[in-house]
Amino acid sequence: MDRAKLPRRPLLLVTGVLAGAFSGLFGIGGGTVMVPMLLLLPGFGERRATATSLLAIVAMAATGAGLQALHGNLDVPAALLVGLPAAVGAVAGTAVQQRVPARAVTLAFAAVLTVVAASLLLGLAPAEPTGAPTTAGMVAAALIGVAAGALSGLVGIGGGAILVPVLVLLVGLDQVEAAATSLLAIVPLSLAGALNQRRYGNLDAGAAGLLGLASLPGSALGVTLATALPVRTLQLLFAAVLLLTVARLLRRRPRGAGVARAPAGNRLPDGRPTTRTA
Repeated sequence: MDRAKLPRRPLLLVTGVLAGAFSGLFGIGGGTVMVPMLLLLPGFGERRATATSLLAIVAMAATGAGLQALHGNLDVPAALLVGLPAAVGAVAGTAVQQRVPARAVTLAFAAVLTVVAASLLLGLAPAEPTGAPTTAGMVAAALIGVAAGALSGLVGIGGGAILVPVLVLLVGLDQVEAAATSLLAIVPLSLAGALNQRRYGNLDAGAAGLLGLASLPGSALGVTLATALPVRTLQLLFAAVLLLTVARLLRRRPRGAGVARAPAGNRLPDGRPTTRTA
């Protein structure tokens, strides 16, 4: 496929709508939709796509969280419990992304998503609240929040695929409350990751703005469906989304494969080396 011939603006708008719908429905940031589609567009390598996705996720998650608050599904203390540590992890993740191959991280993330999807399909993750959280559970949730933020910074997703199960299993929220609360938690971690990516020159703010604007109607649709569908249906749909994400991650090839390594200062804005292929 010739990426240079693809229409940039219409595809950004379509991507934003789809990502917003996924965000509002499942409590994820929407990066699982945005990053693969951005990689099809001219000028987007791995780093630029993940950075732009993170900034767009801020608008998507904030919109979804606000709509969920109107339905009374938002747990602000739980969002802060996992969201603030996740913001720290996101800064670390974006820094590490500049220094290590993305493939190993992608494979590890795919393994985590597979385990979560399997637990949902088998009904191992509770669909109803598990009771008041314990101190140990809250500490574990905060620590996992750091890990979710780090993965977010590394691969450009919002981290909801990890935060939603954590909020159900360790904090005691039901599936709908966890999805709503995850959206609020995603806001600080995505903002922190995007700002750190800007320091490395990877951010396309204009594209992120279009994605965020287009996500607004999608988020409204997703939240409406999330409050109307049975909890078990949401679990099964979420598991399907996770498995599709795993398939995309495993099929994705890092930009620059087969290209000789260039000096640090001799790279294009999207992180690709300017040297010829080996």
